Amino acid sequence: MSIPQGNPYAQQPQPNPYAQQGGYPQTNGYAVPGAAYPGGGYAAQMSCRFCGTAPAVDVTFRAHRAMIFLMTFRKLEGPMCHSCGMQVYKKLTTETLWQGWWSPASLVIFTPFTLIWNVIASGKVKKLQAAVPAR
Repeated sequence: MSIPQGNPYAQQPQPNPYAQQGGYPQTNGYAVPGAAYPGGGYAAQMSCRFCGTAPAVDVTFRAHRAMIFLMTFRKLEGPMCHSCGMQVYKKLTTETLWQGWWSPASLVIFTPFTLIWNVIASGKVKKLQAAVPAR
């Protein structure tokens, strides 16, 4: 294919490096051996969003703050290792226990459900093995 002479901004087409191999490569250098997923191949192992260690699990921790007439909700989500996940769990649960009961609706509805949600999420984090630095 040649470039027309009248276009000063035209670029030479680049060859596709995967065209000679018959498509995209099927190997993944970051895959974890033995962690197969239903589509075939291997799933990549998640690393912690804070410290970068693995293994990590995708969880969501929540906090609830109640004021007499207003309420705020906060959440922190993403893959977390055991130690970072437990720190986030303790911090957001402590905030909810301290500031989450200041309105009647929060005392009865929102604070208990937020605390239960955090306990369930912390169970996922507690099941993790000791963290090792990710590659």
